[in-house]
Amino acid sequence: MTNSQVAELLRSIAAAYAIKGGNRFQIAAYETAADSIEHMSGSLQDFWAQGTLDSVPGVGSHLATYLDELFQTGKVRHFEETVKGIPEATFDFLKIPGVGPKTAYKIAEAGVISIADLEKRIQSGYLEKKGFGKKTLQNILRGIEEFRRKSDRILLPLAWETAEGVLNYLRAMPEVKQADSLGSLRRMVATVGDVDLSVASKEPKKVIDFFTRYPEAARVIEAGDKTATIALKSGIRVDLMVQPPEHYGSLLQHFTGSKSHNIALRTYALGIGYSLSEYGVKEEKSGKTISCPTENDLYDLLKMQTPPPELREGTGEIEAALKLQLPRIITTGKIKGDLHTHTVWSDGQNTLAEMVEGAKSLGYEYLAITDHSYPNLDFEKRIFQIEQYNYSKRDIRVIIGLEVNISADSTLQIPDKILQKHEFIIASIHTSFRQPKEQITARLISAIENPYVDMIAHPTGRLLLEREGYEADWEKVFEACVKHDKILEINAFPNRLDLPDNLVRSAVAAGVKLAINTDSHHVSQLSLMPYGVSVARRGWAGEKGIVNTLPWNKVKSILKIN
Repeated sequence: MTNSQVAELLRSIAAAYAIKGGNRFQIAAYETAADSIEHMSGSLQDFWAQGTLDSVPGVGSHLATYLDELFQTGKVRHFEETVKGIPEATFDFLKIPGVGPKTAYKIAEAGVISIADLEKRIQSGYLEKKGFGKKTLQNILRGIEEFRRKSDRILLPLAWETAEGVLNYLRAMPEVKQADSLGSLRRMVATVGDVDLSVASKEPKKVIDFFTRYPEAARVIEAGDKTATIALKSGIRVDLMVQPPEHYGSLLQHFTGSKSHNIALRTYALGIGYSLSEYGVKEEKSGKTISCPTENDLYDLLKMQTPPPELREGTGEIEAALKLQLPRIITTGKIKGDLHTHTVWSDGQNTLAEMVEGAKSLGYEYLAITDHSYPNLDFEKRIFQIEQYNYSKRDIRVIIGLEVNISADSTLQIPDKILQKHEFIIASIHTSFRQPKEQITARLISAIENPYVDMIAHPTGRLLLEREGYEADWEKVFEACVKHDKILEINAFPNRLDLPDNLVRSAVAAGVKLAINTDSHHVSQLSLMPYGVSVARRGWAGEKGIVNTLPWNKVKSILKIN
């Protein structure tokens, strides 16, 4: 089974528990494991074969036993018992953005047998007669449209880790002088199609032969003298191009930029007498081909700065590069803390101590523990635990935080008298995503105006490849953030990467304070920070204005912490 198939199975089990009124922690554990497995670059079945399932984040001993049974027999007796009595179509309906387990079950119980059948039954009025509301059915139709627009693209972290595995394999070969990712992956776009790679070598045939023997390759799709394509066991397709070192910069440049960037650059180059291609730079007047071993050589020839790959989208970077005015965009090394993490107090998988140790290993000065504000959470006991930790440890400051839901009526999930006992409050929307733009905007601004709220988390609510973000008047939201001195988050979690890069750029221009956080629910997820940084970089964000690039003594002043 592929990682995606296992992840889908675990999500089905989580949904079955939800339908049958199971324990929410049990449901969350299955969903967390599914996310972790789906985002793995290696094959879960290989981990099982090597006896290392316990090293996979979110896979505890209990689940490892079930996975062992799955890989040995192709089924799990407990899983079969769990889904018994639930119509099979229920799990297909869960693929529709916005349709949860109980709604999916209700649809299936009404006799709907497929997504295509669901669409017909809504349009015919059948489901309305079965008690479904018009608004609910309209939202389901929108979800079906989103589902059909989904492509075979993969999330950036999975694509990146997959590419790094192949690149490290290639770099071990003496004939390989340089190896890089290309295209949307090198530009760190939130989702990626195929993984495209390049190599600089004078021995292309040897490199191609070596590439096709990559241990994780399931089959070779094609192999030529300078190019090859393989399909990995994970189902991801990887393409490789090999170029002589003297022209490698031309290949790297040609296959990195977006279509818009490359058209604009080629047009400019022709205007000053050069023709660009992946094979080199041709001087039009003499017909001579100029070698460009590096991208810097090519951009220097055109008398401009080299735009970082993340900026090569044709959105003004060429004009800025020609004026030598490209922004100095942020790097991961500038991050000094994480302001959004979860522990076992809510739906996290690790204890406070374990999360803090993970943060210390990254060299952080501070870490905000921002568990969800579940009504049954023992707020006082949790605050006391964090305070005691801070009293006993001096090498990192743990911020007493909380993540509170912004309800559909614009109120916060818990009263201010509880919020004010914490040092840092995150507000976020987790429900009622289909409200009109005006209502969503009002909800966000209401939270921003609350004196105890410090930051809005994952501001658009999007889940990549699952659901689109809600609509809001972002200009008004940015204005409110500046007016009330509130922070907007860039969430580094793989299926969020939210605020999206285009809105990051607008927020930066508006003077909004930002923070890049991982939203970690497992200690291993603290290492996701570079993906959030990549979103900031694509949004032309520099170090200035990103709160968690500041040392603790300045952050505590901004957050008004004693």
